[in-house]
Amino acid sequence: MIDWLTDTLLATTLLMTLVLVVREPVRRHFGPAAAYGLWLVPVLRLLMPPLTRTVERTTAPLSVAPVHSTQVAPAADAGVIAQLGGWETLALSAWLAGVAIMLVGGILIYRWQRREVLRDSVQIARLGRIRIVRSPTVNGPMAFGILDQVIAVPIDFDDRFQPDERRLAFDHELSHHRSGDLIVSHFAFALLCLQWFNPLAWLSHAAFRFDQEAACDARVLDKSSLGNRATYAQAIAKAASGRALLFAGALDRPRTLNRRLASMLTTPSTGRRLAGRALIAAAAAAALPLTATQATEYVDIPSPQMAPSRAAAAATLVTASAATVQASAASQPTGVAGSELSYPDLGGVRLGTNDVAFMADDTVLIGGKRKTVEQLNSSERARLRHAIASSQQDLVRDRERLPTELAEAKREADRARNGELRREHMRDIEQMRRDLAELDSRAAELRAEGEDPAKEKAQLLRDLREAEAEDIAAEEREAIEEADPARRTAEIRTEEQQMQRLLARLDRLERR
Repeated sequence: MIDWLTDTLLATTLLMTLVLVVREPVRRHFGPAAAYGLWLVPVLRLLMPPLTRTVERTTAPLSVAPVHSTQVAPAADAGVIAQLGGWETLALSAWLAGVAIMLVGGILIYRWQRREVLRDSVQIARLGRIRIVRSPTVNGPMAFGILDQVIAVPIDFDDRFQPDERRLAFDHELSHHRSGDLIVSHFAFALLCLQWFNPLAWLSHAAFRFDQEAACDARVLDKSSLGNRATYAQAIAKAASGRALLFAGALDRPRTLNRRLASMLTTPSTGRRLAGRALIAAAAAAALPLTATQATEYVDIPSPQMAPSRAAAAATLVTASAATVQASAASQPTGVAGSELSYPDLGGVRLGTNDVAFMADDTVLIGGKRKTVEQLNSSERARLRHAIASSQQDLVRDRERLPTELAEAKREADRARNGELRREHMRDIEQMRRDLAELDSRAAELRAEGEDPAKEKAQLLRDLREAEAEDIAAEEREAIEEADPARRTAEIRTEEQQMQRLLARLDRLERR
């Protein structure tokens, strides 16, 4: 998740920067609506899931008999950072805390501002679901509210604004409600909360709000005559004396007054506006795949000549494709340089010429022989380093997947504890018995379909015997044990320690 989140935040920052650069030329050539629509591109990228490709890889599980040797001394206590989950966990926690604080803070500020506007207000009209109120706390017309939609105007609205100015001001605020701008503003603030630490996100949010107002101006003027442009500009100038609510659409934004008036002078043709929409679609179609997070999901397929088997201890096997299997608890290496070590009984499993296996006593199976690190030649040491690097990468992925795997293991353990696994097992057996009983009556039908009833019956009988022979109690115990976080974490830590020991021994040899 950390990788996807980091990649997504970097990609959206890049796209926001691009929009900030091109929005002004786009507005001049294609109109304010096109500039407003450009912000859809980074939003879509932020919401875009990773593009996952599935890669099949062959794994070769390897089991060996337990190795009797002295145990490794316990590792020293982890540091404070490690005890807290590591830097990635701390960074993720800080980010989530910032998101929560900003989101809750924004909602509370908006609710307070809304109460202030409505406290001494007087409703003067209603247009469908939209209430129109006079409020002494606003200096210009503003629209706010999604469920309870409101347009607030100042107390001196009738005195300061001429009839045509009032009509155009109302058109502006009504356009905010009817076009969904206020919903978009809430959503934009939520996305800003996700990037609360990013200065470019704050700059982009301010530019987005300006483009939203400019697009609303364009919608109002499109429905008005050319003579109303000056009147509308006067209404904006009169209203530009205060600040708006957090999520409101307001006419009174004094800091952007000159730019909004300049934007109103842009009157692109219908053809250019259509070209602007096509530009947005093309930008999204090009940017999203180029910046998408790429993820690879590996599907492990057991090698046909190496069927997985269970044993009290296991070795770590690294093939040329970097497929690995968990290592057993590590012990101190045995043997001395120059001595011939006996090759272990691998239960019929054959290692390929490029395979490297780490044994529980830190000896290595390589080139058809069992050797200590000190017995390896320079070429074999290089292969061992490559195998260790591949194993370490797999261990990093194992740690990242550990919370998901533990959650799944906990669900299986709960099913084992409440008897669901046993009941499901019995249901499967009963279903196979019913299928077996129905098979004779369907023999003619199966023959007509080109199937062999005798072969089907033999397969069902084999499956039934295997199911009845299963030790469900052992499977329940195993499911409960697999849900132990300490056990799984210890297994990964043991494998990491073995990799570190082997690397340390390689480094010592190369320094001689």
